[in-house]
Amino acid sequence: MDYAITQEVLRAYGDAVKDSVKRVLRSVNIAREDGLTISVSGMDEFDIGDFATDLSDAEGFMRIGINSPTLKRQIFKRLAFKYLSDARQQVKDQIAREIDDQVS
Repeated sequence: MDYAITQEVLRAYGDAVKDSVKRVLRSVNIAREDGLTISVSGMDEFDIGDFATDLSDAEGFMRIGINSPTLKRQIFKRLAFKYLSDARQQVKDQIAREIDDQVS
């Protein structure tokens, strides 16, 4: 599927959110007379790919046979974190440790 239109819509939404946040922060800065320089960034790229495709790509990549425990750990972590994107950071940290302990 082509996600180009979805990416454009999400970038436009991100730009609108960043602009609103910037205006609010600048107003607070002026009201409090903090004299800070305000910069808002992010929300430029959105991962809207299909997890099944990522899983398939990872399986294919693993079949290449690169003998690197570090690469294997990183692939496992990337898939786990993508699948569990809404999990608490404490859970993600524990999973990362378990993957590090398991893969050698």
